[in-house]
Amino acid sequence: MVREMTIQQALEWAFAVEHARIDFDETGAHEFDRPGVDNIWILRRQRELGCRVDGGGTSDPHPDAQIIAAAVEALPIGVGGRGMALLVAECARARRVPDWREDERRGIVPCGWDMTDAGEWLASTRKLDAVTFRDRRGRTKTYRPVICPISDTGTAAVLAKRRRVYLAWYGALLHLLSELSWCSGFTAIRLVDGLPDLSPWNSA
Repeated sequence: MVREMTIQQALEWAFAVEHARIDFDETGAHEFDRPGVDNIWILRRQRELGCRVDGGGTSDPHPDAQIIAAAVEALPIGVGGRGMALLVAECARARRVPDWREDERRGIVPCGWDMTDAGEWLASTRKLDAVTFRDRRGRTKTYRPVICPISDTGTAAVLAKRRRVYLAWYGALLHLLSELSWCSGFTAIRLVDGLPDLSPWNSA
C-alpha cells in the first residue's frame, strides 16, 4: 500500500521511524550495524564461541528511506551542503523544525553560572583591575571592582539569525521535494505537495 506524504512527513518517516542515516563518503548513504568492526573480527569471535549467534542487531531501513537519506546527503552547497543535511536529518529525527525563537523575549541574563559550596547557582562574576582613589579625608585606598558580565537575549540580531536558519531549512525542503518528486524508485510512499509554514513568526 502506497502512502502519501509531504516532504516533511517523508523525512520524519525515513529518519525517525526507519532510522536511516547519512554518511558522507564517496559511495553514498550506508548503514553500518557495527562501526569499526570488520568481517575477520566477526569470524574470529564466532570461532571462539564455536557457533554463529543469530538475532540481535537492527534491520536495514526501507529502501525508500535510504533514497531519501541519499538525497539529503547530496544537498548542494547552494542549499547549505553538509551542514544543512545534518540539520535536516536532526530535525526529522526529533520531529521538529529549527528553533526560530517562538518564545524568545527581550531580556538580560548572566553570561555564566557558578555553583557555590552549598550547591546553589549564582551568576558568574569577575574582578577588574585595581582602582585607586582618595576618600574624603585624603587617604589613598585601593579596591578591585567585581562585575557580573551580562548578555542581551531576544535582540533583533539573534532573532534574525534564527529566522535565516529556518528559511534556509525551508529552502532545503523545497529543493528535496523538487528532486524527489521525479524519483520513480519509491515503492511504499508517494510525495505530495505540502510544506511547513514559510514564516511561522508572522502567524504567531
